[in-house]
Amino acid sequence: MDEGHFINQIRHLQEVEGLSIRQVADTLGLSRTKVTRLIRQGKILRKPRKSILDEYARLIEDWYEAYPSLKASQVYDRLQTYGFSGGYTTVKEYIRPFRRKKKRLYHELTFLPGEEAQVDWMQRSFPFGTAYGFVLILSYSRYLYCRFYPRQSMEFFLEGHMEAFREIGGISRRGRYDNLKSVVIKRKPEITFNSQFLDFARHYGFSLHACTPGRANEKGRVERVIRDIGGFISVNAFTDMDDLNRKVTLWRQERNKTVHRSTGKAPLDLLPEEIPGIGKSSCRSRRILKTSGFCS
Repeated sequence: MDEGHFINQIRHLQEVEGLSIRQVADTLGLSRTKVTRLIRQGKILRKPRKSILDEYARLIEDWYEAYPSLKASQVYDRLQTYGFSGGYTTVKEYIRPFRRKKKRLYHELTFLPGEEAQVDWMQRSFPFGTAYGFVLILSYSRYLYCRFYPRQSMEFFLEGHMEAFREIGGISRRGRYDNLKSVVIKRKPEITFNSQFLDFARHYGFSLHACTPGRANEKGRVERVIRDIGGFISVNAFTDMDDLNRKVTLWRQERNKTVHRSTGKAPLDLLPEEIPGIGKSSCRSRRILKTSGFCS
């Protein structure tokens, strides 16, 4: 049999069947040395293997962007809190490209249950005055919380978080924020977080992620839902702040029951995946639930 025929067979066995060099050699009755030579000669590319860590790739990327010197053992410990059941060696091998990379690899922004909430303010003017909306959306389930206040102050910013935690029944592991003064004091030469809000986050046990300026995709979920809230407001009338909050609450409750086009499920139906035993948890207790990623 000529080498060209062997190369075609090897290409099929490697690219389609996903066999190793040893398995190809056994199948064709060739030595591994000859199979290796024919692979190089035919420029055969082996189909990359899937890893049980692929679903965590974007999360690991974020960790290394924030903390480039993370050790494999630290990544392994973090992954275990997200329900990862694989071994340390698997993690050690998988993270090598992340530690070597120079440029950021862009992954589709998908999130694990309980991993993150995106938070922002919105502002609207009404006949009764200006109102500031505190908006929080869970990145995995798309569950939405929103409440309007008379001022965009730290007092109402913290109150908005606590009311959202209470309604949801838990706290996501990370909050993603635009560069609000309530969260970020300055970015250069390094990020300096607002000390009062940092204490608040430490008390409730969640980490902070400040979005990179110019990367609107980092907080796309909350920006899209703010547009939707604005659309609802533009076609309705409100007599005062209480009326505004009552109508917005009814609207978002219906939205949370409506099937989301991206997930194929209603946010309210996905919420139990974020917090097992939802409705029984309390914000005062901050025990970490490994199965959900939520503090409850």
